[in-house]
Amino acid sequence: MQTSPSSLITDQHRELYQREGYFILENVISDEHLQILRDSCDQLIDLMHQEMDRQGTDHIHISHRGKRYHIAKQYDKTPRLSEYVFSPLMADVCRATIGETAYLFYDQYVAKCAEQGISFSWHQDGGYLGFPHTPYVTVWAAVDDMTLENGTAYVMPYSTIGIRSLVEHIRDPETGDKVGYFGKEPGIPAIVPAGSLVVFSSLTFHRSGANTTDRMRRAYVTQYSPEPIYKPGTQELMHLGVPFLQQ
Repeated sequence: MQTSPSSLITDQHRELYQREGYFILENVISDEHLQILRDSCDQLIDLMHQEMDRQGTDHIHISHRGKRYHIAKQYDKTPRLSEYVFSPLMADVCRATIGETAYLFYDQYVAKCAEQGISFSWHQDGGYLGFPHTPYVTVWAAVDDMTLENGTAYVMPYSTIGIRSLVEHIRDPETGDKVGYFGKEPGIPAIVPAGSLVVFSSLTFHRSGANTTDRMRRAYVTQYSPEPIYKPGTQELMHLGVPFLQQ
């Protein structure tokens, strides 16, 4: 059974999120949901390979065959993945960060292959929107144990970078990444066991390293917004806007 982590999300976590833009929860995903995350990742990578074969390419957007995979907006394409996406765990995280109203805005697997997984540059998730928005929350789930060697995520506290608003990002033509920070601050690495969460704002800078190990490194990202996000000046929905929590 999924146990509510409410007692684990403390006032200190909430305060850290508001002050520095992130917090980390270790070992909070149930074994059942962690297995769902692993099985779903395998299935979605197989489907992406089929699509690459159909298109006659090894590169779709920022996914590169045998190197890294970014598989987005597929939460409803595999059995039971939505059980995690709309779980009590995610509800508690949303309430601790964006409040009592939440919509699923985006979901994405980020998988880095053994000895091939390339790094991901410093960016704000909001940088991929490219326009001002009410900040949303990103929930980065460690599907495997995370280490420096296998390319874990790093977060940059607001107080370190001195930025807590959206900045312009530049797209790297080689990788397709959008980059918003070119400085030398190292950030804080999430060295956490599988089943842990790194929770951060859409305005928080983060990156990830290369996977230099002999095993794949998988993470699953869900993002929840306090309101649907539309393209500026239109009623065209950006990505997803699936109702989750309502006041």
